[in-house]
Amino acid sequence: MAEDSDALAEDPDAFAIEPSPSGRLLCGGCAPHDACRLGVEIAEVRDDAVRFEVVCPPFWHGGPGVAHGGWTAAVFDDALNVVALRIEPRLVTKSLTIRYLRPVPVGRPVAVLARIERHTGRQWDVSAEMTLSGTALATARAELRTRRPHHFARHEAWLARRSPSPNGPRTES
Repeated sequence: MAEDSDALAEDPDAFAIEPSPSGRLLCGGCAPHDACRLGVEIAEVRDDAVRFEVVCPPFWHGGPGVAHGGWTAAVFDDALNVVALRIEPRLVTKSLTIRYLRPVPVGRPVAVLARIERHTGRQWDVSAEMTLSGTALATARAELRTRRPHHFARHEAWLARRSPSPNGPRTES
């Protein structure tokens, strides 16, 4: 793993989501643990969609027995990316829209069905629905983009221009 970290430090754009040793497609934060910390697990892969089993852990509650909306959004972002990552390993989320329909229970399995609606060039339009016993809890739509070369390097350079200087904060765009 240190070898991979060294390579990414030299070229952050070498990063791509690849299956882990156990075959999971995991984000950069979860890949070193070989487990999704949000609780997202692929249950079934279809030609046009992926079904996930998800359980909101108690530490993600937003109210008594109810999942935090940020957990729901993060689960959708993960599921929507995974459905397209099976085809393209270099994606980023351009936009994500969530419709919260009913509270999502903590500690109970819910299903998420994600599918690719359209793919044109670098643009991927994807959608998903989260259900409990067939009842919709939330829906999501996202626009994903295939990363351009040097995506992360450009971000690092932009961020470096904003680092604190001895004369105070920088304000360039």
